[in-house]
Amino acid sequence: MSFPGTVNGSPGFEKSVTTTQKHRLGTKMEFADGRTFFYSKAAEAITCGQVTMGTQTATDHIVDLAVAAAVAVGERRITVTNGGSTAITGSGKFTGDFATRGDYVDGYLFVNDEAGEGQIFTIKDHSSAATGATITIDLYDNDSVRTALTTSSQVGLHKPVGHSVEIWDASDIDSIVTGVPACNVASGSYFWNQVKGPAAVQSESSMVLGNEAFTAGDGRIGPSADNNSVEVRVGVVLAPAGGAGEHSLVDLQIRG
Repeated sequence: MSFPGTVNGSPGFEKSVTTTQKHRLGTKMEFADGRTFFYSKAAEAITCGQVTMGTQTATDHIVDLAVAAAVAVGERRITVTNGGSTAITGSGKFTGDFATRGDYVDGYLFVNDEAGEGQIFTIKDHSSAATGATITIDLYDNDSVRTALTTSSQVGLHKPVGHSVEIWDASDIDSIVTGVPACNVASGSYFWNQVKGPAAVQSESSMVLGNEAFTAGDGRIGPSADNNSVEVRVGVVLAPAGGAGEHSLVDLQIRG
Protein backbone atom coordinates (compact mmCIF):
# COMPACT_ATOMS: atom_id res chain seq x y z
CA MET A 1 0.00 0.00 0.00
CA SER A 2 1.43 3.41 -0.90
CA PHE A 3 0.79 6.81 0.61
CA PRO A 4 1.50 10.26 -0.86
CA GLY A 5 4.50 12.05 0.67
CA THR A 6 2.72 15.41 0.98
CA VAL A 7 -0.98 16.24 1.26
CA ASN A 8 -2.79 19.57 1.12
CA GLY A 9 -5.06 20.23 4.07
CA SER A 10 -7.43 22.87 5.40
CA PRO A 11 -8.39 23.98 8.92
CA GLY A 12 -9.89 21.10 10.85
CA PHE A 13 -7.85 18.37 9.17
CA GLU A 14 -5.13 18.80 11.82
CA LYS A 15 -7.55 17.57 14.51
CA SER A 16 -8.06 14.17 12.90
CA VAL A 17 -7.03 11.41 15.32
CA THR A 18 -7.52 7.72 14.47
CA THR A 19 -6.66 4.34 15.93
CA THR A 20 -5.81 2.95 12.48
CA GLN A 21 -3.08 4.28 10.21
CA LYS A 22 -4.33 6.44 7.32
CA HIS A 23 -1.03 7.79 5.93
CA ARG A 24 2.61 6.84 5.82
CA LEU A 25 4.37 7.97 8.99
CA GLY A 26 6.20 11.19 8.23
CA THR A 27 3.68 12.31 5.60
CA LYS A 28 3.69 16.10 5.39
CA MET A 29 0.46 18.12 5.43
CA GLU A 30 0.47 21.80 4.44
CA PHE A 31 -2.19 24.49 4.82
CA ALA A 32 -2.60 27.53 2.58
CA ASP A 33 -1.52 29.77 5.49
CA GLY A 34 1.82 27.97 5.78
CA ARG A 35 1.03 25.77 8.75
CA THR A 36 2.79 22.42 8.39
CA PHE A 37 2.21 19.08 10.10
CA PHE A 38 3.80 15.62 10.03
CA TYR A 39 1.82 12.40 10.46
CA SER A 40 2.81 10.67 13.70
CA LYS A 41 1.88 7.96 16.18
CA ALA A 42 1.58 8.63 19.92
CA ALA A 43 3.48 6.42 22.35
CA GLU A 44 1.53 7.91 25.26
CA ALA A 45 -1.45 10.20 25.88
CA ILE A 46 -0.58 13.77 24.81
CA THR A 47 -2.52 16.88 25.75
CA CYS A 48 -3.35 19.53 23.16
CA GLY A 49 -0.57 22.12 22.88
CA GLN A 50 2.21 20.08 24.47
CA VAL A 51 5.64 19.87 22.85
CA THR A 52 6.52 16.32 21.80
CA MET A 53 9.69 14.38 21.09
CA GLY A 54 10.57 11.10 19.41
CA THR A 55 11.15 7.82 21.20
CA GLN A 56 14.72 6.59 21.36
CA THR A 57 15.75 3.80 18.99
CA ALA A 58 16.92 0.71 20.88
CA THR A 59 20.48 1.31 22.06
CA ASP A 60 21.75 -1.87 20.38
CA HIS A 61 20.33 -0.71 17.01
CA ILE A 62 21.69 2.85 16.89
CA VAL A 63 25.09 2.18 15.29
CA ASP A 64 27.75 -0.49 14.68
CA LEU A 65 25.47 -3.34 13.57
CA ALA A 66 27.39 -5.74 11.34
CA VAL A 67 26.48 -6.25 7.68
CA ALA A 68 26.00 -10.02 7.42
CA ALA A 69 26.92 -10.42 3.73
CA ALA A 70 28.63 -8.20 1.16
CA VAL A 71 26.25 -6.04 -0.90
CA ALA A 72 27.16 -5.04 -4.46
CA VAL A 73 26.43 -1.73 -6.12
CA GLY A 74 22.85 -1.69 -7.43
CA GLU A 75 21.46 -4.15 -4.89
CA ARG A 76 18.25 -3.31 -2.97
CA ARG A 77 18.48 -5.91 -0.19
CA ILE A 78 20.82 -5.71 2.81
CA THR A 79 21.22 -8.31 5.55
CA VAL A 80 22.29 -7.15 8.98
CA THR A 81 23.08 -8.97 12.22
CA ASN A 82 20.74 -7.77 14.96
CA GLY A 83 22.10 -6.50 18.28
CA GLY A 84 22.20 -8.61 21.39
CA SER A 85 19.40 -7.05 23.43
CA THR A 86 16.33 -6.14 21.34
CA ALA A 87 14.33 -8.39 19.00
CA ILE A 88 12.82 -6.87 15.83
CA THR A 89 9.28 -7.55 14.60
CA GLY A 90 9.10 -7.98 10.82
CA SER A 91 6.52 -6.87 8.27
CA GLY A 92 3.76 -8.87 6.63
CA LYS A 93 5.72 -9.39 3.41
CA PHE A 94 7.98 -11.80 5.27
CA THR A 95 5.48 -13.29 7.74
CA GLY A 96 2.44 -13.68 5.48
CA ASP A 97 0.33 -11.66 7.94
CA PHE A 98 -0.14 -8.48 5.94
CA ALA A 99 -1.71 -6.67 8.88
CA THR A 100 1.68 -6.75 10.60
CA ARG A 101 3.90 -3.74 10.08
CA GLY A 102 7.63 -4.03 10.75
CA ASP A 103 9.23 -1.99 13.51
CA TYR A 104 11.49 -0.12 11.08
CA VAL A 105 9.29 0.17 7.96
CA ASP A 106 9.69 3.67 6.46
CA GLY A 107 12.59 4.21 8.84
CA TYR A 108 16.24 4.42 7.95
CA LEU A 109 19.34 2.31 7.57
CA PHE A 110 22.56 4.30 7.46
CA VAL A 111 26.18 3.20 7.13
CA ASN A 112 28.04 4.72 10.06
CA ASP A 113 31.52 3.26 9.49
CA GLU A 114 33.83 1.34 7.17
CA ALA A 115 33.04 0.48 3.51
CA GLY A 116 30.16 2.50 2.10
CA GLU A 117 29.92 4.83 5.10
CA GLY A 118 27.78 7.93 4.72
CA GLN A 119 25.00 6.24 2.73
CA ILE A 120 21.43 6.32 4.01
CA PHE A 121 18.46 4.29 2.80
CA THR A 122 14.71 4.29 3.51
CA ILE A 123 13.46 0.88 4.62
CA LYS A 124 10.56 -0.49 2.57
CA ASP A 125 10.19 -3.86 4.34
CA HIS A 126 12.14 -6.10 6.66
CA SER A 127 12.01 -9.51 8.28
CA SER A 128 11.84 -10.35 11.96
CA ALA A 129 15.05 -10.96 13.87
CA ALA A 130 15.70 -12.39 17.30
CA THR A 131 18.59 -10.96 19.26
CA GLY A 132 21.83 -11.78 17.47
CA ALA A 133 19.98 -13.14 14.41
CA THR A 134 20.04 -11.84 10.83
CA ILE A 135 17.48 -9.31 9.62
CA THR A 136 16.73 -8.92 5.90
CA ILE A 137 16.05 -5.32 4.85
CA ASP A 138 14.51 -4.30 1.51
CA LEU A 139 14.98 -0.81 0.10
CA TYR A 140 12.46 1.14 -1.96
CA ASP A 141 12.25 0.29 -5.67
CA ASN A 142 14.08 3.38 -6.92
CA ASP A 143 16.84 3.14 -4.33
CA SER A 144 19.91 0.95 -4.24
CA VAL A 145 23.41 0.65 -2.81
CA ARG A 146 25.75 3.09 -4.58
CA THR A 147 28.99 2.16 -2.81
CA ALA A 148 29.47 -1.53 -2.13
CA LEU A 149 29.17 -2.82 1.43
CA THR A 150 31.38 -5.48 2.95
CA THR A 151 31.14 -7.57 6.09
CA SER A 152 33.29 -4.89 7.74
CA SER A 153 30.63 -2.24 7.10
CA GLN A 154 28.76 -1.04 10.17
CA VAL A 155 25.21 0.30 10.06
CA GLY A 156 22.56 1.84 12.28
CA LEU A 157 18.77 1.63 12.23
CA HIS A 158 16.27 4.36 13.07
CA LYS A 159 12.48 4.31 13.08
CA PRO A 160 10.67 6.95 11.00
CA VAL A 161 10.56 10.35 12.66
CA GLY A 162 7.17 10.46 14.36
CA HIS A 163 6.96 6.68 14.85
CA SER A 164 6.29 6.82 18.60
CA VAL A 165 6.17 10.31 19.99
CA GLU A 166 5.89 11.27 23.62
CA ILE A 167 5.77 14.41 25.75
CA TRP A 168 9.00 16.41 25.81
CA ASP A 169 10.90 15.76 29.04
CA ALA A 170 13.98 17.95 29.61
CA SER A 171 15.27 15.53 32.26
CA ASP A 172 15.02 12.51 29.94
CA ILE A 173 15.47 13.55 26.31
CA ASP A 174 14.92 10.52 24.07
CA SER A 175 15.09 12.15 20.64
CA ILE A 176 14.44 15.35 18.68
CA VAL A 177 11.48 17.71 19.10
CA THR A 178 8.75 16.42 16.76
CA GLY A 179 5.98 19.02 17.01
CA VAL A 180 2.85 20.14 18.86
CA PRO A 181 -0.58 18.46 18.49
CA ALA A 182 -3.64 20.69 17.97
CA CYS A 183 -5.93 18.41 20.02
CA ASN A 184 -5.76 15.73 22.70
CA VAL A 185 -4.26 12.45 21.47
CA ALA A 186 -4.76 9.04 23.10
CA SER A 187 -1.84 6.65 23.43
CA GLY A 188 -1.41 4.50 20.32
CA SER A 189 -3.36 6.89 18.08
CA TYR A 190 -2.26 8.45 14.79
CA PHE A 191 -2.36 12.24 14.53
CA TRP A 192 -0.95 15.36 12.86
CA ASN A 193 1.97 16.93 14.73
CA GLN A 194 2.41 20.64 13.93
CA VAL A 195 5.94 21.86 13.19
CA LYS A 196 5.47 25.21 11.43
CA GLY A 197 3.16 28.25 11.71
CA PRO A 198 0.90 29.61 14.48
CA ALA A 199 0.14 27.13 17.26
CA ALA A 200 -1.15 27.40 20.83
CA VAL A 201 1.63 25.94 22.99
CA GLN A 202 1.58 25.34 26.73
CA SER A 203 3.95 27.66 28.60
CA GLU A 204 5.98 27.00 31.74
CA SER A 205 6.29 30.70 32.61
CA SER A 206 5.43 34.15 31.30
CA MET A 207 6.47 34.69 27.70
CA VAL A 208 7.44 37.90 25.87
CA LEU A 209 6.00 39.06 22.56
CA GLY A 210 8.51 38.70 19.73
CA ASN A 211 10.98 36.67 21.80
CA GLU A 212 12.13 33.17 20.97
CA ALA A 213 10.46 30.20 22.64
CA PHE A 214 12.43 27.16 23.82
CA THR A 215 11.61 23.76 25.22
CA ALA A 216 11.21 23.77 29.00
CA GLY A 217 9.77 21.12 31.33
CA ASP A 218 7.18 18.41 30.61
CA GLY A 219 5.95 19.45 27.18
CA ARG A 220 6.01 23.18 27.87
CA ILE A 221 7.92 26.12 26.47
CA GLY A 222 9.74 28.98 28.17
CA PRO A 223 12.21 31.79 27.50
CA SER A 224 15.87 30.93 27.07
CA ALA A 225 17.83 30.09 30.20
CA ASP A 226 21.06 29.70 28.19
CA ASN A 227 21.13 26.00 28.93
CA ASN A 228 21.83 24.52 25.51
CA SER A 229 22.10 20.98 26.82
CA VAL A 230 18.33 20.76 27.33
CA GLU A 231 16.87 23.70 25.38
CA VAL A 232 15.65 23.47 21.80
CA ARG A 233 14.31 26.49 19.94
CA VAL A 234 10.75 25.90 18.75
CA GLY A 235 9.72 29.31 17.38
CA VAL A 236 8.85 32.95 18.12
CA VAL A 237 6.08 34.24 20.41
CA LEU A 238 3.13 35.89 18.62
CA ALA A 239 0.87 36.31 21.66
CA PRO A 240 2.43 35.67 25.08
CA ALA A 241 0.89 33.74 27.94
CA GLY A 242 0.94 35.39 31.36
CA GLY A 243 2.07 32.45 33.45
CA ALA A 244 2.61 28.74 33.94
CA GLY A 245 0.06 26.40 32.42
CA GLU A 246 -1.35 29.00 30.02
CA HIS A 247 -0.94 28.75 26.26
CA SER A 248 1.07 31.18 24.13
CA LEU A 249 0.50 31.61 20.43
CA VAL A 250 3.83 30.68 18.85
CA ASP A 251 5.02 30.81 15.26
CA LEU A 252 6.51 27.31 15.24
CA GLN A 253 9.77 26.82 13.35
CA ILE A 254 10.60 23.22 14.23
CA ARG A 255 10.76 21.66 10.75
CA GLY A 256 10.14 22.99 7.27
